[in-house]
Amino acid sequence: MVKLTNSRGTVALSPLAGQSQVWARVRARVWVSLFAGARWLAAALANELAARRAMQSLASLDDRMLRDIGLERGQIDHAVRQGRQAADDARSDLIRWA
Repeated sequence: MVKLTNSRGTVALSPLAGQSQVWARVRARVWVSLFAGARWLAAALANELAARRAMQSLASLDDRMLRDIGLERGQIDHAVRQGRQAADDARSDLIRWA
């Protein structure tokens, strides 16, 4: 690497000049990606815990109460994760193909 000095300061004449800025941007992107991944993981964990609490709550109901809200015991998991409309669609598919 050759360094020249002019009135404004030291100037580098090399293909490696400015590499520190490139690496700084790369490091910044890596940190942003890591934080985004951590946020995604935390959100996924919170969603999973909420789904498990909902399934536990529905599982504690008796069969009559589940029928009142339009569910059967075997549909709890699907209804919590996909919604009750999806559970109704799945039931109609089973009835149609049975």
